[in-house]
Amino acid sequence: MIEISKISKRYQDTTVLDNITTTIQRGGITSIIGPNGAGKSTLLSVIGRLLMPESGMVSVNGMDVAATESDVLAKNLSILRQENQFVSRLTVEELVGFGRYPYSKGRLTLEDKKVIDESLDFLNLTEFRHRYLDELSGGQRQRTYVAMVLCQDTEYVMLDEPLNNLDMKHAVIMMKLLRKAADELGKNHYHRHS
Repeated sequence: MIEISKISKRYQDTTVLDNITTTIQRGGITSIIGPNGAGKSTLLSVIGRLLMPESGMVSVNGMDVAATESDVLAKNLSILRQENQFVSRLTVEELVGFGRYPYSKGRLTLEDKKVIDESLDFLNLTEFRHRYLDELSGGQRQRTYVAMVLCQDTEYVMLDEPLNNLDMKHAVIMMKLLRKAADELGKNHYHRHS
């Protein structure tokens, strides 16, 4: 369970998060909905320790996010931000493989390669595995980023605007894939079948 307790965050004179307390249960899909500028991305960034709050605490399965070592946190929680910089000379397979870094530290094992293959297959990216990111459409690139966070094999997957760059048809496909991940893979608990 993710527990958010009395989280507050300010940007200069603007309070973005004011004493937020809630829990996110394991499994399924939880959506944070609100207008632009309401603090949704900030909240996800605080949960993922990309931003530190002024006050309050976030815990993942009882671990204080602020005090947990990065390699331990990265095996429990993955996050895909709304804006992602990409290196155009990376292939789809290489980017998805970055999701295995918490486990392999850059030296991919046979198990890592299996998980990469499963993630590519799950998001219908196998045929693009050797293509460079700058050779993909925006939607294909977005699916590649989602494959990367699923490949990280964490209990919790935080997706900020996962439908970015997708037309209506592909947004519906992505929503179905995310639902399938929640139902079949446990989503927030991404389970590989060995």
